[in-house]
Amino acid sequence: MRQLAAVALVGVLALVGCAAEAPSPAPAPSSSGSRGGAEAGAATDPELDAFRAALEGHSPADPAALVAAVEAAGFERSAIERTREVDSLGEPVTFLEVAVRQGESCLLGQVGDGEPTALRVDALGGGRCLVGEIVTVD
Repeated sequence: MRQLAAVALVGVLALVGCAAEAPSPAPAPSSSGSRGGAEAGAATDPELDAFRAALEGHSPADPAALVAAVEAAGFERSAIERTREVDSLGEPVTFLEVAVRQGESCLLGQVGDGEPTALRVDALGGGRCLVGEIVTVD
């Protein structure tokens, strides 16, 4: 199950990368070599930081609470997308993706085993952030 979730995430990230018009510049290397919320010398992204903080402590088992936390962090409910909490066989998923559309970009996050992850990516050509079957948040 974890391998399927990992393959699905790689596919989503690959498709998101294919939709990009130009590659994003790599963050500036840190002189200390440490990694925190942001690399030393790299530009900060307050929206991404707020989105990442909203993902903390959530799991795929309670997608409504995850969406509520993202909304409480100041993001419009109508701009939020998420993947399903069960797979095609009706089993709980290991990872759940959530995204917020912001103009031409998306905040893309994942919760599940381990620490949540989040990044900013270009929106897909069809105006969505996630690939495949998504749950539209009303």
